[in-house]
Amino acid sequence: MPFPPFLIAVLVILCAAVIAVPLFKRLGLGALPGYLVAGAVIGPDGLGIISDTEDPRAIAELGIVFLLFTIGLELSIERLRAIPRGVYGLGIAQIVVTTAIIAALFSVFSGGNLGLSIIVGSGLALSSTAIILQVLSEHGRLTTKLGEVTIPILLLQDLAVGPLLVLLEVLTNTDGASAVSIWGALGLAAIKAVAAIALIMIAGRLILRPAFRIIAGTQSTAVFIAATLLVALGTSALTEMAGLSMAFGAFLAGLLLAETEYRHQVTADIEPFRELFLGLFFMTVGMMIDLDLMVSKGGEIVALVALLMTGKALIIGALGKAFGLPGLRALRLGGLLGQSGEFGFILFGIAMTAGLLDAEIGQILILVIALSMGATPIFIRLGRFVISFAEKHSNFDSSALVGGRLEVENHVIIVGLGEVGVIVLRLLSAHEIPYVALDLDPQRVKEMRTKGLNVFYGDGSDADVLKGVRAEQSRAIVIATRALGVAEAAAAVRRHAFPDTRLFARSSSEQNAVDLHRLGVTAVISEKTDTGLQLAGEVLDTIERP
Repeated sequence: MPFPPFLIAVLVILCAAVIAVPLFKRLGLGALPGYLVAGAVIGPDGLGIISDTEDPRAIAELGIVFLLFTIGLELSIERLRAIPRGVYGLGIAQIVVTTAIIAALFSVFSGGNLGLSIIVGSGLALSSTAIILQVLSEHGRLTTKLGEVTIPILLLQDLAVGPLLVLLEVLTNTDGASAVSIWGALGLAAIKAVAAIALIMIAGRLILRPAFRIIAGTQSTAVFIAATLLVALGTSALTEMAGLSMAFGAFLAGLLLAETEYRHQVTADIEPFRELFLGLFFMTVGMMIDLDLMVSKGGEIVALVALLMTGKALIIGALGKAFGLPGLRALRLGGLLGQSGEFGFILFGIAMTAGLLDAEIGQILILVIALSMGATPIFIRLGRFVISFAEKHSNFDSSALVGGRLEVENHVIIVGLGEVGVIVLRLLSAHEIPYVALDLDPQRVKEMRTKGLNVFYGDGSDADVLKGVRAEQSRAIVIATRALGVAEAAAAVRRHAFPDTRLFARSSSEQNAVDLHRLGVTAVISEKTDTGLQLAGEVLDTIERP
């Protein structure tokens, strides 16, 4: 019996991922470049083991759908309503200004028509939802102020997908589309979009909760997972038919389920699908890389990637500052959104197929997007170095915050002042338990100190900093940040310098919790629970025992 070609492709993809991803993680480059390189090696222009990428690519797009679905689950409609309107204004300005600048440059240097220039400009202006949300999630910034600015911008970018596809269709079907026909098509898409969103929100509120109550009553895990997939994929299909992206529909579905009591079980069930399909998506991106073109025009392409990422970072940073963001946060936002995104592959692919975009130019643009996505972890690290340098040479006097003599004892030290850390701080204050909080965001420290809070700038995993806030006299240390390695480093410091001090932390997974317990952490709270309340409750319960 012959071996099915599709099964061979699956085995090759899995093998490449298993080899490349651990290798790149060991090198400190992260999983994303590993997926991209693995895809390039096994793809048509690499070893040619997989020559037809259409089937894997179609399946891989589900990774973006599941990612947006889980992000929707972590948010709520009330939280989105609480986001300042200025943030949405910033998102619209980012799309319009970045698209206009790139389109103008493309038009000047290529002689392309206005419509095609807008397509190219928007394809490069939109950022990678998959990469940005993954980076925010990994570094515990999804629900921080940076995350709350970034997510609405990404949602607005998803909303822009529908009109851009309409514009591309108009350009494809007409030799020279008039302004009237373009605006008419865009207006029709807007009406369809509003109707689809209203229908989904109304139907979801009326149907989802009773439907899931019945499904949960069957006590069948398989049926519950099937219902979850049906909601995510069904809503995505509806929004795509309405001219919006599948990813936006998945986000709406997640928002609706976030309002129900089933959100935690749904999150746990969908997580394996998200991880699997996201990895496959990044590998198919790698398969699209034309290695011959990369070799022949490597210098030009790398220069374009550097120009794109630096230019977008500066434009978005300037816009963020203009819309009232603190300087360093605006700079972080620019660095985070500097790459181009997965939607560019779709736009440029359609444009090349329709003959609107020259094949070689299209391939160069695809390479620029792929390399910008792969370079994002490195670009973010470089950005952190620049920001750290700016912090050290700014007017912010960190010595006034850390290193002074603190007249405090029997206190609790809180490391990290994201959403969870603030909850812990407030509950300790409510119980009149003295505390000292540490954070590495100088702007956040300044803001909280102006409110009279006992907050200081410093690295809570550094032994000297912990000694500076009298950790040896403290009742407990609470690691409230999700930043990688902080809890482990603090555990090592505490074991050698403050062995009698209790240490509490949050965990990103069951294995992480096991590892932290082995390092001597007193109590570990899973992020699948209401982390801030659980963590603060555990601290209060422990330190108030006789």
